[in-house]
Amino acid sequence: MDGSVTTGESILQGYEFFRMAPESLQGEMRAVAQQVRVPTGIVVFEPGKPCRSVALIGSGGVRVFVASESGREVTLYHVGRGETCPVNLLSGLLDRMPPAKAVIEDEVEAVMIPIGQFRLWMEREPVIRSFVLDAVASRFVEVMEQVQEITFGRLDQRLIDYLRRRFNGTGEIRATHEQIAVELSTAREVVSRLLREFELRGAIDLGRGKVTLVNERLLAQLRG
Repeated sequence: MDGSVTTGESILQGYEFFRMAPESLQGEMRAVAQQVRVPTGIVVFEPGKPCRSVALIGSGGVRVFVASESGREVTLYHVGRGETCPVNLLSGLLDRMPPAKAVIEDEVEAVMIPIGQFRLWMEREPVIRSFVLDAVASRFVEVMEQVQEITFGRLDQRLIDYLRRRFNGTGEIRATHEQIAVELSTAREVVSRLLREFELRGAIDLGRGKVTLVNERLLAQLRG
């Protein structure tokens, strides 16, 4: 959290579909949107737990993943400011249980819109239908790329891509080697070895529970 004040209005304004919506629809959204703050570690949804609302995020982040009975996890994608989760959308709109689990990884401020109301808007408003289709399509491509990376990609390249994506302008990732390994569906020892190699090359700096970017250009070059 950056300490700035986040309001329900500012969260809604962060979404293009809201800014493009007719004034009457904007008024309806303001009337039903409920602002919430959800702490780190809270499970947002999971298999067997229905989605009752659509979440629009103003700050913070959510990790969406699938897990096997043995406990192995595969991250599907992350959802942050100005984004939405297609599993949340589709599970709610289709009245089905979500096939994945979502956990708050960085305290979230969001507005929640009842799924029934959102369903009515989707049936009535072209701007809402476009928003849903775009959200689903973009994440579908992302998940397919993730599948290809896990199946065919070299782990060092996947780790570098993960680091560059998660630094995202902040220059620091708060995560243990074990957490990163879970994200990449591999062993902690392998991740630790590669991270130490990147550190020795001068691209990153390793601390307790964090990774700090030192040289972005060098990190990109290490990908080959």
